[in-house]
Amino acid sequence: MVTCFGLLTTAARPQSRQNQPQPNVGEIVLRSAAEAKRYRDEFKNLLAKETKTIRVFDKSENLKKERTIVSNFLVYESMKHAGDVTEFRNVLSVDGKPIENADERAVEFFERVLKAKSSESELEKIAKESLRFDTELQIAGLTLFQGIALDDRVRDSFVFEVVGRENSGNSDAYVLRYRQSKPSALIWISDKPAGPAVLDYAFDLGNLKGADPRLGGTLWIDTTTFQILREIRHLSIQPIGFDAPVTIASNDLEYSTSEFGIHTPRQIVHVQFRLDAKKKQVTKEVEYTATYSDFVRPRVEVKSDKPN
Repeated sequence: MVTCFGLLTTAARPQSRQNQPQPNVGEIVLRSAAEAKRYRDEFKNLLAKETKTIRVFDKSENLKKERTIVSNFLVYESMKHAGDVTEFRNVLSVDGKPIENADERAVEFFERVLKAKSSESELEKIAKESLRFDTELQIAGLTLFQGIALDDRVRDSFVFEVVGRENSGNSDAYVLRYRQSKPSALIWISDKPAGPAVLDYAFDLGNLKGADPRLGGTLWIDTTTFQILREIRHLSIQPIGFDAPVTIASNDLEYSTSEFGIHTPRQIVHVQFRLDAKKKQVTKEVEYTATYSDFVRPRVEVKSDKPN
């Protein structure tokens, strides 16, 4: 991803921010899309402590079950196919109870992973290992990609609007609102993987069959670097019999500065809703909250001993 810099000649005088020309919505979208791509490139092989809490609610939205999982979190790049990345979690504790021999298990696990015959098999093994304690909801990939609506493969399906400027953390931010105005073959809901996608929410389809998923949300974009500081997004559908679209999943993603020139995840909240077709309403079913320590570059990287 390319970072855009404003250059001044030695004869130029710096202008106050108020007098500088403001980029239009198209420029903001393109420059932020470039930064989102750079994020994907730079985020590989970074490590942090992740604390994840999964809360399950009954049909009246009363808390039914809660689980907290602490892990060493690593953004893992495939040894079989450069550019393929996934999230690896070496689980350290569940509900305050330490996992016995967690580090030894991780070493042994990667020794087995290196023997995988394909990138697909390699990443599947990592996902299965990472999510083995996530019995209520298995969700992956939320840290790996920023600003899905900015992706050039789906961007023409969205309408963007700058609705103002706000402070986000310690930064001045453009507030960019977006909504999906037409269907995209790369944004869907499914009950099992159906092929390449920019966004795929897995649901037990049931009454959702034939629903037209639409993505909407808001981005807070740093006015200086054009990096994403925060994103709130929601996935809506209009099932048969419903008078208006309803939200079936939402994400709130917050980022903080890092030593790597990108904003890295600080907290991610995913909420999944239960659809009641008879009552024509939705209720909160699962809430997933993950918080992260400062990201670092691990001292040791996993490398294949096979020649290139």
